[in-house]
Amino acid sequence: MAQFGGVAAGRLNVAQLFIAAEPAPRNGPWVTLAAPTGERDPLFPVRGREALLKNIMRLCSDGGGGRLHVLQGFGGSGKTSVVLEAVLRLQEQRAAPEQVWWLDARREPSLIAGITALARKVGLRPHELRGEDMADALWGRLSALACRWVLVLDSADEPSLLDGPGRLASGTGWLRPHTAPEGAVIVTTRRSAADEWGGRAVLHAVGPLPVADAGDVLLDHTGPAGGTRREAEALGRRLGGLPLALRMAGSYLAEVIGMPEAFHDPDTPVNFAAYLRALERGGAPAGALQAVTETKRLSVELMERRGFPLAGRLLGMLAAFADAPIPPTLLLRPSALSCAQGLEGLDGPTLWRMLKEFTALGILDQLPSTEQPSQLLTVRLHPLIRDVSQEPGGVGDAIALLACAVELDEIGLPEEPEAWPVWELLSPHALYLGRHVTANCGLGEEAMLSGAETVELTARYLQALGLFGQACKEYEAVLAVRRRYLGDEHPDTLSIRHNLASAHHDLGDLSRARAGYEAVWGLWTQAEGEDHLHALLARHELARVLHDLGLLEEAQAHHRQVLSQEQRLHGDEHPRTMASRHELARVLHDAGQLAAARSEYEAIFAARLRTLGAQHPRTLTAQHNLACVLDDLGQHGAAYSQFETVLAGRSAVLGLKHPRTLNTQVRLARSLHAQGGIAQAGELMQAVWRMSGEVLGQDHPDTLRVSSFLQRWGLV
Repeated sequence: MAQFGGVAAGRLNVAQLFIAAEPAPRNGPWVTLAAPTGERDPLFPVRGREALLKNIMRLCSDGGGGRLHVLQGFGGSGKTSVVLEAVLRLQEQRAAPEQVWWLDARREPSLIAGITALARKVGLRPHELRGEDMADALWGRLSALACRWVLVLDSADEPSLLDGPGRLASGTGWLRPHTAPEGAVIVTTRRSAADEWGGRAVLHAVGPLPVADAGDVLLDHTGPAGGTRREAEALGRRLGGLPLALRMAGSYLAEVIGMPEAFHDPDTPVNFAAYLRALERGGAPAGALQAVTETKRLSVELMERRGFPLAGRLLGMLAAFADAPIPPTLLLRPSALSCAQGLEGLDGPTLWRMLKEFTALGILDQLPSTEQPSQLLTVRLHPLIRDVSQEPGGVGDAIALLACAVELDEIGLPEEPEAWPVWELLSPHALYLGRHVTANCGLGEEAMLSGAETVELTARYLQALGLFGQACKEYEAVLAVRRRYLGDEHPDTLSIRHNLASAHHDLGDLSRARAGYEAVWGLWTQAEGEDHLHALLARHELARVLHDLGLLEEAQAHHRQVLSQEQRLHGDEHPRTMASRHELARVLHDAGQLAAARSEYEAIFAARLRTLGAQHPRTLTAQHNLACVLDDLGQHGAAYSQFETVLAGRSAVLGLKHPRTLNTQVRLARSLHAQGGIAQAGELMQAVWRMSGEVLGQDHPDTLRVSSFLQRWGLV
């Protein structure tokens, strides 16, 4: 049996491993090497960590292979609970290591005192404890131990404290690689930067709990009195799957549920759903976010000590954006930060290091690899950190930063598919900040108008995706802001009135679309003349609405006039000229002039194929209409082949649920039906009818048109 300073090393109870570093010097810290077993409550089991628990139990039983094992996760993620649970489970199974030492690594005095106590425990003599090579002697002794042992350094959030006489990452600090076959060294920390721990360290991520396990934690505290499992999981998701926050919320609700109803205030959350509502309106119970607030404070203080005095302000800036991935290379460019109060002069390298520090601390989600430059970098705040970091004035600063971002050349127009991945990232922030704008939350005129412009661009992106109803709602909100500050006939107001008419057209509300375009066309013509860009655009769109209303002669007259003006101003192959030719061809098509329409479609398709490429939405539209006229000419085989090509392109570019994709499927089904594939055509048309009703609504003209075909085919 191994000896430790003359004491036999048998199987000891972890709770009995108490020792002082020295006979306590005056003003010196008292320390214990015992695991905090009292923190484990058997009524509330560790949830969602079984795989990690088994791994830690294996390390404690078989040894860690001489390597440093680092459990890394956000504050409150349950790192300590996992290690403690592993040790206690082994005790219950009578398989615990002979020695378990537990050191508090939060502060240097208690850390050094604990290391000194450990050194004495394993048999270092007084002169070795006082020697400059104590760390060498300690690890020499630990490596030579023949028993199973586990050394835990808990809450080592500042790895530099472990440098000691050398450097932790180099293997010369207070923690080092060892050769004890059955020894294990385990560290819990918020720091995830691998280079801080050294090449022989193994990092074990302790992330948020899955939604189901988060719900279990809440239900463990309240039972069914707290609400349904679905409600528990919804609250668990909003709490970010953070075990500490889940336990605090569960404990609070359990206490409220158990106290007399007469003590309930009107706003007291008494179940999962009410607690979630309180979080959403910023009225969570006073103590609910206390631990997260403390975690945030400690993180900011640590970064300030590391030379980042603006850490708190940057965190407040990030918290002003939506609870969604944030692309810092777009929204946090140093050149734009001059408009954010308190962040003036922050340079790029410092900003990058701050983001990496926040990531290492678990405040932000991990940044994607810089080895993939084509992939846009994103960060995301933990939802509870976002809740406790929001500051007055942050919304105005965030609006200004977003306005700078959408003006960048690399963003691209929201109608262009190649720009959609970027707009997908920007749109949640634009719409979230837009709620503050449309609610008139005390922002100045500049911020209101700037935010409205960003929302308009985002609504154009939504419309391009086929989300017509949502786009219409956003346009109406922007219109209200511009009317308030700019008046009804300002160019920016006319722009949003034009876009709103476009959304009404897409929604099938043709009368409102017509009235909107007529008004905008008249005002632009009056102010700038009939050749002005916006006057011509409004007249072009008015003609399209008249076409859809069945007023073909009026539509044709408008289209011919617009085409003549566009040709005179821009030439025959300008995109706007080609758009006018295309719409005029549609009128000819519906008027029964199929040969003339086919000739125009073929010329337009060839031109767009040459200038825009085969996968561009405008090219696919021209090809779709060419296929339609071929089908109407009775050339069903040729039409079917074209429809298949268009469907593949639109599915890839626009998605399967986009209204244009659905329209191509309708024509494909009609072509198939004409060729005798009646059963297959019916199945396809029924699928489109269901999808169209889901996307556009049962009363939309496109859905009604599909329904009419099903009735004609006897399938409804």
